[in-house]
Amino acid sequence: MTYTYKNFAQDGTLTLLNPLFILILIFSVLFIIVLLRFTINAKIQLFISAFIILLSAQLLLITGILADELNLAESSKNFYLFIAIVIIQICLTVFAFVKEKKK
Repeated sequence: MTYTYKNFAQDGTLTLLNPLFILILIFSVLFIIVLLRFTINAKIQLFISAFIILLSAQLLLITGILADELNLAESSKNFYLFIAIVIIQICLTVFAFVKEKKK
């Protein structure tokens, strides 16, 4: 199939939402620096992590629905990026609670 946006699908795989997953992953990695430099309330960090994980899960679900409706394959890269985001956010939350407990 031909699409008006050339990066919509490559080799029968939906790649439209890949940049959003990469952006969320970069935000999560940069948030490590913020957490190391500044003290953040652990409950606020828990809220931020839950929000980012839910946002990523919703994005993964929407990607799957779009791929299914357009008869395309979903990029497995998105799933691995989602798992990386979840692991980073859980580690950040644990680190925030440990850092708060030491104070």
